[in-house]
Amino acid sequence: MSVSRACGIVGLLLCLSLGAGRAVAEEGVGALFRLGVSARSLGLGGATAALSDGPAASTLNPAALGWVREMGVASLYVDQFGGVSYGALAFSAPYVGMAAAFVDSGWIGSDVSGFRFTEQCLVGAVGVPLGPVSAGARWRFLRTATPFSGHGWALDAALLLDLEAVRVGAVWDAVASSPMTYDEGETEAWDSDLRVGAAVTLSPFESVTWTVTADVSGILVAPLRVVGGVEAWVGALAARLGWDGQGPTFGLSVRVSGIELDWSCSARPDLGMSHRVSLEVLF
Repeated sequence: MSVSRACGIVGLLLCLSLGAGRAVAEEGVGALFRLGVSARSLGLGGATAALSDGPAASTLNPAALGWVREMGVASLYVDQFGGVSYGALAFSAPYVGMAAAFVDSGWIGSDVSGFRFTEQCLVGAVGVPLGPVSAGARWRFLRTATPFSGHGWALDAALLLDLEAVRVGAVWDAVASSPMTYDEGETEAWDSDLRVGAAVTLSPFESVTWTVTADVSGILVAPLRVVGGVEAWVGALAARLGWDGQGPTFGLSVRVSGIELDWSCSARPDLGMSHRVSLEVLF
């Protein structure tokens, strides 16, 4: 088995075990980035092209950074199946954002033979407002440490149209890239794909907000995939229901004095229930 294919398969299995579902149910470079740093996004089925804000924007749609007016930090950590760990940390300020994440499988196999898979990534992003439209760019760096060593990067482009009640977003992954290059000399190209989405937000009553959002991906790399979700805020509390292309997702949030705690859950017939908790602080 080639180095790149082995890393892709191992990364795929780890991402599936962490509850990313169909969003990463494809072999290829960059599955780690699709896990993101937001439990809110999982609760919405991963439909975030048009519904991105705060520290998580750099991992969802960097164009949203053009409208960020506060500094913020978001963190996410998952530990499942007695060894698989995933952690992410993101920071945002007006017009800029950064994020870092890692995945560690722990030891896979017996005491006699086995391996350990580890991967790390960095993200740097900018967003520039141009009236009702914001344009964004994102640089992603990926490093695989074990069992094979390799690295590569990709540059993404994004747009976000904000018409108050309606938002439309697009993210084009890997507009330019340097393929993953492994120590053994093998290379693996990044998948270039276009994801577009829309979100409609209504406030029928004071302190009550409803949002419906949906994304379509696979526009450049078939097959097409549609995900979506609905979110309801009542005062400082929120509930979410989504569909990630393979199964239902659920989520809850509480927001107090600039601190938001998000919980989400995805249901899989083969993997069971998977939970995710993230914390966001604005200051």
